[in-house]
Order: sequence, then C-alpha cells, then structure tokens
Amino acid sequence: MKRDADTRGRSIFSGHRAHGAHTADAQEAVEGAQHTGGFRVTASTFSPEFDCALFWSRLSKRKKGLWRRSSLNKLLYKMVQPQPDGTMQWDMSAEDSGGFLRVPPELASNEVVTRLLCDNQQLREALRRSNVALGQRCEEMESWKRKTKEEREFLSCRFHEARALVERLAQENHSLQSLVNTSSSHCCSSSQTEEQRAARNGPLEATQILDCREKKRAEEMDQHTQTTPARSLPVEGTNNVLQFLKSHKETLEEGMKDLKRRNEELERERKESEKEKERMRRFIDQLGGKLALAQQTNAATEESHPHRSEAQHSSDWYRELEEKLDYLQKSSAQRDKTEVLLKQKDKDCAQMAKDCEALKAQATSLLEELKERQSWLDKSEHERKVLEEKLGSKQKALQAVERELEQQRTQHHVAVDKLLLQKQSLEQALKTERHTATEDKKKLTQLQHAYTCLFRDYDSKLKSEGGDLCSRLEEAERALALKQDLIDKLKEEVEQQKGSLETVPVLTAQAEIYKADFLAEREAREKLNQKKEELQDQLNQAVGEIERLKQEATSRARIEQMKLRHLDDFPSRASHIAQPAGVFPFNTAPPPSRGSGMGDQASASEDIPDLCCPKCKYQAPDMDTLQIHVMDCITF
Repeated sequence: MKRDADTRGRSIFSGHRAHGAHTADAQEAVEGAQHTGGFRVTASTFSPEFDCALFWSRLSKRKKGLWRRSSLNKLLYKMVQPQPDGTMQWDMSAEDSGGFLRVPPELASNEVVTRLLCDNQQLREALRRSNVALGQRCEEMESWKRKTKEEREFLSCRFHEARALVERLAQENHSLQSLVNTSSSHCCSSSQTEEQRAARNGPLEATQILDCREKKRAEEMDQHTQTTPARSLPVEGTNNVLQFLKSHKETLEEGMKDLKRRNEELERERKESEKEKERMRRFIDQLGGKLALAQQTNAATEESHPHRSEAQHSSDWYRELEEKLDYLQKSSAQRDKTEVLLKQKDKDCAQMAKDCEALKAQATSLLEELKERQSWLDKSEHERKVLEEKLGSKQKALQAVERELEQQRTQHHVAVDKLLLQKQSLEQALKTERHTATEDKKKLTQLQHAYTCLFRDYDSKLKSEGGDLCSRLEEAERALALKQDLIDKLKEEVEQQKGSLETVPVLTAQAEIYKADFLAEREAREKLNQKKEELQDQLNQAVGEIERLKQEATSRARIEQMKLRHLDDFPSRASHIAQPAGVFPFNTAPPPSRGSGMGDQASASEDIPDLCCPKCKYQAPDMDTLQIHVMDCITF
C-alpha cells in the first residue's frame, strides 16, 4: 500500500512537467484538470503565487510527534490518490462541496488536518487564478492572431490590387507601343525613310527594353508574392515588405518617366510626320504640274521616240507617285487614329498619375501601419522571450522542487518508521504503566485500610491524652498569668528607674531588650492562645468523652446495684458496689479516704508551688527559671 501510494503520488506530481511548452497544450492540460471528477495535486497547480517548498516545509515541521502512522498514511493517501470510481472519500470537487472538504469527525479537531485543509484551499485558489490568467492570455493570443490575420489579408489584397494595376498599365503600354510601331513602320517609303527608320528604331528599342523590364519586374513581383504568402509576410518580417513597396514605387516612378519621355518622342515624330506630309503634298503638286505639262507636250512629242520613252518613264513614275500618295493618305489616316489614341493615352497617363498619387498615399499609410505592426510584433516577440525565460526558470524551479519533494518524501518515510517504533515503545510503556497503576490501586486500598486502623488508634490515644492536655493547659495559663504580672512589675520598675539612669544608651539598650522580650512574650502569648484554643477544643472533646464515660459508669453502677439486690450470698461486697472507687463527679474533689495526716500533707503541698513545666515536666528551682524555660520550650 505504501509503495503504491508513493508511485502514484510521484506519477501525479510529475504528470505535467511539460507545462508551458506550448500555449494550446497548456490550455488543454488545464481544461483536462478542470473536467476531472476529483482534485489532483499536480505540478501545474504550483503557480507562482503559491510556494510549494513552504507547504512541504510546514508538513516536515509538524510531522514530529503530531502524526501517527495510520492517520498520516490515510490522510496523504486520500489527498493524493483518487478513488477507483472517480470520486474520493473526502469530496474535493468544487461543484459538490462548494470548494470545501468534508472531513471525518475523528480528524476534525486535529490541528494538522485543519492546516492541511487551509493549504489545500490555497492550492485550489492558486489553480483557479492560474486557470483564469491562462484563459485570459489565450483569449489575448487568439484576438492578436485574428488581428494579424486580418492585417495580412488586407495587405495581401492591396498587393494583389497593385499588381493587377501594374499588369494592366503594362498591357496598355505594350498595346500603345505596338500601335506606334505599326504606324511608324508604314508612314514613309523605303527610299526616303531609311534614316528616319534608323532614328525611330532607337526609341522603339528603348520602349521594348522598358517593356522587357516591366515584364521582368511583374514576374519577379509574382514570384515574390507566390513565395511569400500574405499570412507569412508579417511573420517573416516587414522589412522585406517595406523594401518591396519602395522598389515598386521606384519602378512606377521610372515607368511614368519613361512614358513621359516616349510621349515626347511620339509628339516629335508626329510633328516630323506632319512636316513630311506637307512636303510630300508639295512634291505631289509639283508632280501633277509636271504630269500636265508632260501630257500637253506628249502630243507634240509623239513623233520622237526619246520623248515617248521619257513619257513612258514619267507615266511609270506617276503611277509610283500615285501609289505613294495612296500609301501616304492611308498612313495619314492611320496617324490621325494614332493621334486620337495618343490623346486618349495622355488622359490615361493623367489618370494613372492620379492613381499613382493615391497609391503613394496608400503606400505611406501602409508603411506607417506596417511600422506600427512591426513595433507591436517586436513587443510581442520580446514578451514571448520574457515568458519563455520565465517558463524555463519555473520549470527549473519545478524540477528542484520535485527533487526536494523526493528527498522530503524519503525523510518523511524514515520519520514515519521512527514514529512507528516510538508508538510501539509507547504502547509497551503504556501497558507497563497500566500494570503498575493496577498494583498501585491495590497498594492504595491496603494503605487506606491501614490508615483507617491507625486513625482509630490515634483517636483513642488523642482521647486518652485529653485529660493531660487540660491539666497542662491550666498550668500554662497560670504560668502565663505569673509572667504577665512579672512583666507588669518590670514595666513599673522601668518607668520608676528611667529618671535614675545616668546614661541614655544603656537605657535604650535595656529598653530594646525589654521590647524584644515583650515582643517575644507577646508572640509566645499568641502562640499559647492558639495552643489554648486547640487544647480547649481537645478539652471539649475530652469532656464529651468523660460525659459518655460517666454515663457508662452510672449505667454500670446501676447494673451492679441490681446485681447486689439479687445476690444475698455476698453481703460484704455491697458497700463496694454501691460506690466504686475512683468514680466521682467532674470538678469535684475526691473524698478523703485517708486520715488527717494526708490532709496536712495536702495543705503543705498547696503552700509550696509546683515549679514543673507543663510540656516536658522539667522541675525548675524557682519561678524565673520556670518562666524562661516555659517560653523557650513553648517556642521550640
């Protein structure tokens, strides 16, 4: 049982060591801990607000002399190990008990159990606070993810719109360049426009180069947008996005400059073509005049063969000129169309310039937003690093706490074994004490019986000594009266001799001596009074006993008289039975049984005082010695 509880406790305490590795995993772990049937003390419960080392140090401080092995194992097993049916004997679910434990009545008054319940409540509060903080953190992370996703989608839409606009402008530019190339290729004849073709090929090549550049840039932008999707742009870093926007802006500006330059070149070409058209018209008019003159002179010169060949040559030249004229008319019509297209292109260029300005404004706003997002991302990255550092420190602290818990658990088991041995020794000592207690009870009964016997003996002795104490008390009272008379005489003598004394120190010394004697005598009198009271009590008891004895004696005398009345055979003993010797009333002198000589001796003994101590029967030679001896004997 002990090993199973240890292994299960270790598995519970080491179940969530990977807490904090990922936010989603931590959320799932907390939700799983909340949805379980019972409360488990896991590593995730030791939040930063709760000190696990303090909790176990309290346990280690209170384990000496407070816990017994059975209650301790039961308590720890119930707190750590869940029951097989998902519930615990002590209901630890917050839904059923409202956050409190139902403790068995035999452990309700235990201080350790109450302290453990308080610590358990603190653990539950720490777990609840950590769950709430983790839920808030997850909500913040989800909202931040949604915001970043929306921003990425918005930026991706903007990039797609800008790319579509650039592609549309490139297509229009390419179509206009093709129209310009077709119009410029058919405007002049092969003989007169070779130099112009050479001059025109330069800008056409330039436009083709620009088209190639724009196509390459569009392809690069497509590849960049394909390789870097919208979701990963802010994650990989907004510096590339900013550089891409700057480069795209520069390409748009260069494209506008190229378009303006090409428009200027087309305008110059248009002016040159108009000039050439006027020159060709004049040339055609000249040819028409020459043709009319040739027709007029044709009749006159029909006869001559050279004039005929010249006319034929002129007619051929005229046909060629007519063909050129038709071609020029067609080219002029085509040029008019190109002029219209150029005007439309100018309008489109103006509109494109406006669009470029709008795109510039949007690009600046996007750059500002990207900078803000970059700052937010930097802050969040810094917070993430700080949280990761805290998580690492907490994990290290958790591992250290787990190691300490293992050490404390081993120490705890050793202490429990020691307590078990102490319990066994205490039980053995308790058995011996109970055995000794029974023996002591037997001895006590014997002593009580002996005490009652001794008390009876003492009572009888006390009653027998009552008479002696009464006589001694009377003698002590007489001695005290004599002493008091002596003290009064001495006081009178002191008052009489105060004036006759020569030196005051001697008198003061004597007065102090007398005072000390007086105080000693007063104390002796007080003690004698106390003793007198005690003796009076004893005397009263003795008087009661004497009365009882007198009654018994009278009853016996009556019985004896009755016997004497019925016994006629013994007349000589009647006088003795009527009045037994030694029986006389209290405080009455016995009748004189002897002669007058004894009376004389008694009167003589009354004249001579009895100088004997009533306590120790010391025979003193005179009264002063007797008083001093009585004072010393009474005090000691």
